[in-house]
Amino acid sequence: MSLYRTWRPLTFASLVGQDAVVRTLTTAIETGRLAHAYLFSGPRGSGKTSAAKILARCIECELGPTATPDNTCANCTAILEGTAFDVVEIDAASNRGIDEIRALRDAVKFPPSVMRSKVYIIDEAHMLTKEGANAFLKTLEEPPPHVVFILATTAPESLPPTILSRCQRYAFRRIPIETMIRRMREIADAEGIIIDDGALGAIAYRADGGLRDALTMLEQVAAFGAGRVDVTTVEAAFGQTGRAFALALRDDSLSGDAASALRTIDDASDAGSDMPGLIRALIAEFRHLLVARVNPELLSRDLAADDAAAAQARAQSVTQARLVRALRLFGDALGAARNSGNARLELETAMLRFILQTEDPSLDALAARVTAIEGGAPVAVAPAPRAAAPAPVPAAKAEPVAAPAPAPVPAAPPPQAVTPAGALTPAKVRSLWSNVRARAESEKPSLAASLGRATIDAVTDDSITLRTPDQISGQTLKASLETLKHAVDAVLGRPIDLRVIVGAAPAASESAPDAEMPEEHPDDVARYAFDRLL
Repeated sequence: MSLYRTWRPLTFASLVGQDAVVRTLTTAIETGRLAHAYLFSGPRGSGKTSAAKILARCIECELGPTATPDNTCANCTAILEGTAFDVVEIDAASNRGIDEIRALRDAVKFPPSVMRSKVYIIDEAHMLTKEGANAFLKTLEEPPPHVVFILATTAPESLPPTILSRCQRYAFRRIPIETMIRRMREIADAEGIIIDDGALGAIAYRADGGLRDALTMLEQVAAFGAGRVDVTTVEAAFGQTGRAFALALRDDSLSGDAASALRTIDDASDAGSDMPGLIRALIAEFRHLLVARVNPELLSRDLAADDAAAAQARAQSVTQARLVRALRLFGDALGAARNSGNARLELETAMLRFILQTEDPSLDALAARVTAIEGGAPVAVAPAPRAAAPAPVPAAKAEPVAAPAPAPVPAAPPPQAVTPAGALTPAKVRSLWSNVRARAESEKPSLAASLGRATIDAVTDDSITLRTPDQISGQTLKASLETLKHAVDAVLGRPIDLRVIVGAAPAASESAPDAEMPEEHPDDVARYAFDRLL
């Protein structure tokens, strides 16, 4: 028998990771306040079905109703063996239609044959059809006094509100990593499986909060290893997890090593990693760093103790603003990957935009550079051109000439005058663009990824031109041009013509003697920051 079946919890005391649910159900049973309908919802492998069977034995135990069934009486034994006539398990995935629900509605009218109540455990309840759910409503609202319904589902939002409102709801949580490791250690020791803590942690991360999945993998890796099991054995059995690549990408991006980051993405692709999954794993790692800076106590549910300590140490060298920018960039990349179908390209683009911040012309990168300047962080500035050295004067026999007077030091250019409020300039548009984005995205959230990649290409007194680097973003913005125009008009206070063009910005000529400095040059960023402060 599989480990997860052998070690299925038999009492509420052995149901790990669901303390709130256990406490509430125990109190309800002890005080005689049992409801007629329960809804257990949560991720797979979190103990919903096990809790439903325990609750059924609590109700039907010959010593009960009791919060601690003996699991040895005739009623408990029949339920454990699956032979109890009065405890019925129904798979809603295969019994989801109106005919099956009508049969259930007719069956509940009859009193229990042996036990004190009839208990119906309906698994995967969200799979009920609309007609089946409607047929179930009246019975669920006013069942006979001898009937208790227990619904279990991984997707409660798919159930009609009319069903949700008729049930007491219990939300099962993802089981914390440390709790899963402790439980697997107990089972491994009892089963004689020799495995180290590192391998248990690797299994726990792969299980993603589901203890049933973890026990299945533990059983598989024990058979695969045929001896002592370590992290290498786990990776050989299941392949390298995306978390290892995500950690490497996180460190590469924070250290500014673009070449190493691209190499890591290439290695992940060669290893067969799911690219959207890798982006999600990378977002999770940056979230861990942000949580470590804001409230480290929250890391205990998602990380093992050693990993939580490492995340806290790593987070101390990164600003919150930089972490938020990373989350936004990679979140936009994940959204764009769904539309473009090329998740690797979106990941590489977002990674380079994050690392090469000083070369990124987007508004997010500009805001990041302004934040860095205001916070006193160093920003790379292009070196000023050197003046040509004077040609050496050949020695002459004439009388020595007095040393020339030192050349006057050129005066620093005066600060730019503040632009009148009525004129439309690139600086003014950039200062207000976050408001434009917020207004547009609140009306149409799907614009977030495309607006995050757009840059302001040109500004005149009555028009703004946006440039996007790819056709998908360009088509998205053009299709929503009216929404964008309304947002621009509302923020700027007057009608403005808005255009969208696609393609990379033309490179500025380096040979022009009096060419203006590019708008995104760091010196302009500093000047823009000082203008804002003034």
